[in-house]
Amino acid sequence: MTRSRKSKLVKHLTTLFTGCAFATVGGIVHAQTFGDASSFEGELRGSINQDDDAGRTTDNLDLSSTDGQSAQLLGSSADRDENAGDVVTPQQRPGRPVPLPLSPRVQQRAQSVGPAAQVGVSNTSTVTTASSNNAADPVQSGAGVFEEADPFAATGFRLGIFEADLSLEQSIGYSSNVSESADGESGGFSQTEVDLGLTSNWPRHELRFGINGSYRRPYDSDEVDTPQLSANTALRLDLRDGITLTTSGFYNTQTQEFTSTLLAPGAVDTPQTQNYGGSIELQRADRKLQFTLRGEIDRDEFEDASLGGSLFVPQDDLNNTEYGLSLRVGYEVSPAITPFAETRYAVRDFDRATDRNGDQRDSTIYELRGGVEIDMGDKAQGEVAVGYITQEFDDPSLASLDGFTLNGTLNWSPERDTTVGLTLGTETNTSISTGDSGSIVYNAGLTVERQITDRWQVNGNLSYQLETNDDRNTRFEAGIGTQYWLNRYLAFTANGEFVSFSTDAADSDFDAFSIRTGIRLQR
Repeated sequence: MTRSRKSKLVKHLTTLFTGCAFATVGGIVHAQTFGDASSFEGELRGSINQDDDAGRTTDNLDLSSTDGQSAQLLGSSADRDENAGDVVTPQQRPGRPVPLPLSPRVQQRAQSVGPAAQVGVSNTSTVTTASSNNAADPVQSGAGVFEEADPFAATGFRLGIFEADLSLEQSIGYSSNVSESADGESGGFSQTEVDLGLTSNWPRHELRFGINGSYRRPYDSDEVDTPQLSANTALRLDLRDGITLTTSGFYNTQTQEFTSTLLAPGAVDTPQTQNYGGSIELQRADRKLQFTLRGEIDRDEFEDASLGGSLFVPQDDLNNTEYGLSLRVGYEVSPAITPFAETRYAVRDFDRATDRNGDQRDSTIYELRGGVEIDMGDKAQGEVAVGYITQEFDDPSLASLDGFTLNGTLNWSPERDTTVGLTLGTETNTSISTGDSGSIVYNAGLTVERQITDRWQVNGNLSYQLETNDDRNTRFEAGIGTQYWLNRYLAFTANGEFVSFSTDAADSDFDAFSIRTGIRLQR
C-alpha cells in the first residue's frame, strides 16, 4: 500500500475513533442528564422518605452507573439529616441543567410549602413533577361556616375610634286620650324615635356615648307636643387589675306631665324640664372584700308654666342642685352571690332661699341600704337592695321626710330566647304646697321579651308608680309590642299601650289607650 493511501486510511480511522469517543461521552452525559424519569424520581423519593428505606446510602452503589451518580449528587439520607435545611433541588444541582424548567406559578407554589415540597413530595406522598397538575394542599382544614346567634342584629359601623349603632323608628297611631289628662281628647298622632350608641374600640379602658330622643306630635293642633331627649357618657379607666375609675355624665330634657304634683295649678301647657349632672366612682372588685366610693352631682331646672295668653307662673323656685357621696362595701360569698351594704349622704340646695310660699326647702339626706348582687352569667344578673331614707329640712316648720326604700335591677332568662327584666327605684320629691315636706316616690317595672323566630320578636311591660303625699297618687301602665324583620335593616313594628292614673284630688283621674304601627330602620 502506498504511503499516501496509508496516510488517508490513518486519517479516516482517527476521525472514526474520535467520533465514537465523542458519541460515547455524549451518551453518558445524556443519560446522566435526562435519564429515565421514573428512575430519577424514585431516587428522589428514596432520599426523602426515610421511612421507606431508612438505611439508603451511596456507599454500596456503583458510581459509574446512572443511579449511583444521581444518588451521589443528591447525597445520603444521613447527610440530609445533618443538613435538613440545605436540600439541593433539581434547579440547584451543579453541572446539571434542568431540561424542562418549572413555570413561575409552579415554582411559587412549590416554595410556599417549604423545602420538602421543592423536591416534589407532598404531604400525601403524591409525586409532583414539572408536568404534573396536582391540587394545592388546603390552607386550613376543618374550618366551617358558623351560624350567627342573631342574624338580624344591627351590624353597626365605624365612626372614628368608636363602634356605632344607629336606629330610627317612625310610627303613627291613635289614642283615646292624647294628652293623658283628666280632660284629654282622643285623636291621632305621629311618633319618631332615634337611638345612637357609641363605644370605643380601645384594647384597654372604655369610652361610651348614648343619645336617645323621641318626639310625639298630635294631629290635633290644640294638643301639646311631647319632645324628649336623653344623653349620657361614661369613661372607664382601668388603673390596675381589679381597680377602675369611672367618670360619667348625663343630660335629660322632657315636658312635665299634667299629673305632676309640681306643675302649677291651672297650667294649660306642659313646660320643659332639664336634669343633668355627673359622677366619679372608684371601685375595687378583684378580691373577696369589695368597695365602691362614689361622688355625684344632680341638677334640676324647670321652665315657667303657662296659664294661657301672656300669663305665666314662675317655677324657678323648684331649681335645685344635689351633691351626694356614697360608700358601698361587699363580700363575695361565691362568684354568683355578693352581699353588700351601702350608706349615702347628700345635700339638696335650692337656688332660692325660700319658695313661692316662703318655705325653706334646703335639706340633708341620709340613706342606708343592704342587698345582694347576683351574677349567674346569662341566666341571671343584677342586684336588689332594701333600705331606709330620711330627709331633714332647714326650715323647722317642715317635718322630716322618711320611709323605706326598695332599689334594684334584675335580668333573668328562664329559657333560651326569653328575657325577664325587673326594675325597682325609690326617690324623694319636693312639693309646692305650703307646709308640705314633699313625697317619697316608688317605681316598679317588669318587662318580658320573647324571640319567636329570628325575624319575629314580641315584648310586654308592666309598671306601677306610687307617690305618697297629701294626695296619694298611683299610675299603672301596661303595654305589648312586636316587631318583624324583613331584612337586617328594616322591620315592621306594632304597639298597644294602656295608662291608668288615680289620685285623691278631685276630678283628676283618667284612663288612656293607644295603638301605633310603623317601621324601624337600623344600622
